[in-house]
Amino acid sequence: MYGFGADKMSKRVIYSCITLQKELENTIKKVGFEGEVHYLNVALHSDPQKMHETLQGLIDKNTEADEIIICVSGCGKATCDLKATTCSIAVPRTMDCIDVLLTGSGIKRPDGAIFITKSWMNFMQNSTIDYSKLVKERGQAEAEATLKQLYKGFTDFYIIDTGTYDLAEVEAYIMPLVKLLDGTLTRLPGPYKVLEKLVSGNYDESVIVVPKGGTLSIHEFDGLRPCTIKK
Repeated sequence: MYGFGADKMSKRVIYSCITLQKELENTIKKVGFEGEVHYLNVALHSDPQKMHETLQGLIDKNTEADEIIICVSGCGKATCDLKATTCSIAVPRTMDCIDVLLTGSGIKRPDGAIFITKSWMNFMQNSTIDYSKLVKERGQAEAEATLKQLYKGFTDFYIIDTGTYDLAEVEAYIMPLVKLLDGTLTRLPGPYKVLEKLVSGNYDESVIVVPKGGTLSIHEFDGLRPCTIKK
């Protein structure tokens, strides 16, 4: 279900994926928000089950908020079956954070693609599959063989330009991987309009609203599709 407007007098709290931090902060500057904003531990981003458990725990422990806004989407079913035990919850009707950033662009998400932003770059740099880190640990040949196997089927890379970071820095980081895979790198606009709707409370069909006592059904995401690997 979805609603068309939150009570502006109610107390609202935001819990957001860290990969959306710059865009969420920019949105708050634009439309305003008087409630608390919390960013989830970056480790949760790669563990949907733990993300789900963490979000449910936060909802269950809530004693003050009338509404909890969850800036985490259907990522790995992390928000599916969340129960609005203590207040209503609002969630973007998107597959993942990439779709959140692309909302409002009118662009159909390309299949078989790798998407990157400044936040994703930071995530990759701290991961075990960072290009330069792998080269230092395993040597050039083994590192490249590992990455080619890991990214098998992926050659199209997209930088999502949300207007919140230096694109050149991100391009410089990802280009070695793009060249290794004989891929292409394209820029896409990322208006992230659904964040504006979530923060302002001006909801439409792009926002899922679960009333207190309800459960977020996986069917709310019907019709959306994850990224697929090109054959």
